[in-house]
Amino acid sequence: MRPKELTGVILILVFFIAGSIVAYMYQDVIASYLDFGVWGMLAYFAIEIFSTVAAPVSTMPLIPIAVALWGPYSTAILSILAWLVGAMIAFAIARHWGRPIVSRFVDMGAISKYEKLLGEKSFFWNIVLLRMAIPVDILSYAIGLFTTMKMGPYAIATFLGTIPFAFIFAYLPSMPILLQVAAIILVGIVFWIGYRKLSGRNPKSREVA
Repeated sequence: MRPKELTGVILILVFFIAGSIVAYMYQDVIASYLDFGVWGMLAYFAIEIFSTVAAPVSTMPLIPIAVALWGPYSTAILSILAWLVGAMIAFAIARHWGRPIVSRFVDMGAISKYEKLLGEKSFFWNIVLLRMAIPVDILSYAIGLFTTMKMGPYAIATFLGTIPFAFIFAYLPSMPILLQVAAIILVGIVFWIGYRKLSGRNPKSREVA
């Protein structure tokens, strides 16, 4: 992982911790002024979809606020569904309109860099693992551009890969701050190991179901 990428991941985690602190200290205020019921959930859902399609925009600081409003379980479910919809939109954009349109959303150099992470063997499970290790959705564009994987298997792999990430970060804000930091460090180590394991793969043309 290059210094620029590592800096981006660290910033995302810092923003998440900052959001957790704010949500923990001002939970009653947040619930009083920002709880718009179903409309608030729909707004969060829409924002998460947009952030996924417009990669690499991160909405990590919103997760602790959502937890303060609706609880960790509802937040995790909303996040999973929104990330899944956003990933499928990004995949469809890349698959049907190709590079000219994709380049308007993300840096093409960044997409090409992720191609080598996809691998040749255990392709489906590589995507599941990468979903856990890559917090932005450049991966969806890469898969749409560089593989022949169909939407159905891709959606299932994305769904499975986002579940741990969604529940971990939905339940973290309810923990004491020091425990949050320790858990984030542990998650970061796991992500790093997964990323390093896959980063040695060589890019080749792929034909997958």
